[in-house]
Amino acid sequence: MVDSLIEIEAYLPSGRCETVTASQSGTIADLTKAAQLSLRRPFLRLAAPDGRLLDPTESLRLYGLKDGDSLAAVAQQPKIAATGSAFALWCEGGNRLVTWGNLYNGGDSS
Repeated sequence: MVDSLIEIEAYLPSGRCETVTASQSGTIADLTKAAQLSLRRPFLRLAAPDGRLLDPTESLRLYGLKDGDSLAAVAQQPKIAATGSAFALWCEGGNRLVTWGNLYNGGDSS
């Protein structure tokens, strides 16, 4: 079975739009990452036309997305926490945690 690609229009509230491509067997996270790269905005979530945020862990097929569909790209605020010598940045939409600083005070997320 050949895995085909899907092209989706990702729109920012400003009206800027980019066509992003992902594998139909991929996840919303794959499509979100493509939108983040194309739109040059690292903290995005994708929203359906009805306004509900799409779950990054779910498959594209679950949402029934097809070529030419449009999704809103919603900017998310990154969240940061700190100790006396370490920092953590939660990158919502990218679903990742980045840490730096003293290993023994929370600076290691390996």
